[in-house]
Amino acid sequence: MAYITLLALFLTVTNLVPISAVGLLPIFLCGWRFFGRSYPRFMTPLLAFTALAVISTMLYDPGSLVTFEFYRRDGNFFISYAPILAGCLYVHRWDLNKVLRTFYTFAIVLNIPLYLYYIAQSGLLGIFTNPDLSFGSYFIARNAAGGFLAMLFCLGLACYLQQRSKLLLAMLGFNLLMLFSTYSRGSLLGAVAVLPYLFFGRKRWCLATLMVGLLAGSIAMAIHNTDPTVNYMGYTFTIANADAKVANLNIRYEWLWPRALKYFEQSPIIGLGFGSFDDQIHTVTSYFGLFGIPSGITVEHSDSHAHNSYLNFLAETGIVGLTLMLAFYWRLIQWAKDGAAASAIAARGVNFTGFRFVELSAICLLVMAATEHRLVSPSNVLILSLVVSLLLAWRPPARYSM
Repeated sequence: MAYITLLALFLTVTNLVPISAVGLLPIFLCGWRFFGRSYPRFMTPLLAFTALAVISTMLYDPGSLVTFEFYRRDGNFFISYAPILAGCLYVHRWDLNKVLRTFYTFAIVLNIPLYLYYIAQSGLLGIFTNPDLSFGSYFIARNAAGGFLAMLFCLGLACYLQQRSKLLLAMLGFNLLMLFSTYSRGSLLGAVAVLPYLFFGRKRWCLATLMVGLLAGSIAMAIHNTDPTVNYMGYTFTIANADAKVANLNIRYEWLWPRALKYFEQSPIIGLGFGSFDDQIHTVTSYFGLFGIPSGITVEHSDSHAHNSYLNFLAETGIVGLTLMLAFYWRLIQWAKDGAAASAIAARGVNFTGFRFVELSAICLLVMAATEHRLVSPSNVLILSLVVSLLLAWRPPARYSM
């Protein structure tokens, strides 16, 4: 089972989600092992959110649960986080410091030829004259490539903190250059935000301030750009700017974020339904201004999300869903901090790289989530959830007596 997770980790360098999602296979092969075990505290909000998502989908559109496109787009939360549950079902005794350093080297070396070819064709600063010719690595979407490379940067940083070397520094340099060339500004912001987090000593107040600031800023921008004369449930936004990057910002600020806020206002407790944001909803019946029941629904499984995880969760799962997801990351980061601290004083710093990566990449994800729906994107989350899976499954090497 451990080799399945390891294979899935190495396959995250591609955009082939059906292949890289093999990390959830242990759930189907030996799910009975869930019972009779103890789990870290972050598992409670994760399982609670999973239950909320399933129940919400059953009430909103039960047919989605047996539709492939749902899991590929609206329901990719299940693909992204299932490997964490799989980590409770198998055991391994690998040196994760070496495993993750090998994976980081593999991912960088695999991208270098492609990146050098890109530089030869477009130049380092070509993105400023033609944003459409940005570096895409082995991904279709540039934001997917940027998010993966930002998470990869967090892994390289964790490797360097565990074992400093000039080779790792050189790879980190290439990593940053590739990330820069994706022209994914949200991804670059997420990677850069990790550095002040380290500088301020990785304190809980720093994390709390970050979470509150990202959430408050997202809601404030949505309120500021809301036009009371626009029907966000039926109006279709038209791109007016020829500059692709500016047009993307216009879509977010002027249409998607206010639309998400309108969804939230109609059903603030549990949202209008998991996966509902891109659908056509003709009528919403409100109960006491707290719960909204949509009707006259035309379901569409597409990539048209709110481009902001906090607002998307509020729109589809309400305060309950967003609270559970933030609680999951709050506890996950604390678990990783405690694990890294214990690893630092253990022999050879066992698993230090894994725990530090989980901590730093979670911070990176939270920041990127304010610019895209990154908290459920497989290209961004799978590398994190697969490492968490390996950490959960790790056991100390067996001692043999003569």
